[in-house]
Amino acid sequence: MSSVTKPGFWNKFGAGPAQTPAAMTLAIRAAGLCCAVGYNLDAAVCAMRANMDHFQHSDFKTANHERVLVARLDDDNVWGQGRLARWIAMAIADCLSSVEDVEFSKVPLVWLAPEPERSGNDGDWYASVFSQAVDQLELQFHPRSGVMPLGRAGLSNALKQATALLALQDCEQVLLVGADTFLNATTINAYLQAGRLQVRGNSDGFIPGEAAAAVLLQRVEVDIQPNSLGAQQSNQLQIIGFGTGDEPGRVDGSVPTKSQGLTQAIRSAVKMSQLDFNALDFRITDQNGESFFAREASNAITRLTPTGGAMLRLLTIADCLGEVGAATGPAMLAYIYKLFQNSKELGEFGLLNLANANGLRSAVIVKRSHV
Repeated sequence: MSSVTKPGFWNKFGAGPAQTPAAMTLAIRAAGLCCAVGYNLDAAVCAMRANMDHFQHSDFKTANHERVLVARLDDDNVWGQGRLARWIAMAIADCLSSVEDVEFSKVPLVWLAPEPERSGNDGDWYASVFSQAVDQLELQFHPRSGVMPLGRAGLSNALKQATALLALQDCEQVLLVGADTFLNATTINAYLQAGRLQVRGNSDGFIPGEAAAAVLLQRVEVDIQPNSLGAQQSNQLQIIGFGTGDEPGRVDGSVPTKSQGLTQAIRSAVKMSQLDFNALDFRITDQNGESFFAREASNAITRLTPTGGAMLRLLTIADCLGEVGAATGPAMLAYIYKLFQNSKELGEFGLLNLANANGLRSAVIVKRSHV
């Protein structure tokens, strides 16, 4: 059994171990993914590139007794905490299968988890899932391992936490995991009542899913300049900027969105990367079928695009994986990491944007490393 059985909890960055070094950027050394279209990253990416999904009618039913469409993995043996723990363990195993010489006692495991107000879970639930996943792996991670229950828009805060952990002398790498599930009766019923699921009579909704994604992060000491970001190992994806914001608008329409929070997050990420917005080649978004978030992202990008500038190429993952909550950001990173390995069609620089229903917004700038 691992020594990490009672993880720390970071509700926001600030309880972490150190200040973020200004001259440090992050590189993804390896990645893994376990989702509805594949139990590993290679299989999932093949399906996603072919625009395949694995949506199926579930045993969850609407008030009219119609089955709810979901994106689930084909496993009926384990449910509850153990089910999510299994996906976490499988994503981590997939990620670590391609690396060697990793001293796990020097690698903190950070789980980006569903926000408490959405899941209705307390600290014991998070600790139980975390411990079950670690025990399945039979590994001993760094004692500063912990949980960040911030939802899908917590990605920037998780990256900031990872950067601070990497500044510690005894931390060589950080394993960032995003894992979430919407596939339980309480969650499904809550979203049905809120009118947010894609069911008959409501096209402005999402398809609930489940997934876990893992990325192994390491520090890259470089002098971050717009035209001199350093040559690193081949097949790396570098994270060179991230930012957060808060949006007062609400999904239920009680307060309209003005895209203020997302605009702030993107501006902060671009500033940190020391790039010009025109340098970006593509954008990958958490757009899940709800028009509120699609309009907000569109408004923010339109506001930030210089006059005469080209609109960014758009990628999504929810149309294949469904809505996977806190797993979305790490799944995006894993997906791009694999695409960067296999082709140069995306260009050099990309933007990730993510949003929570509670107002938190996140933006991340990534770069392809050169051989």
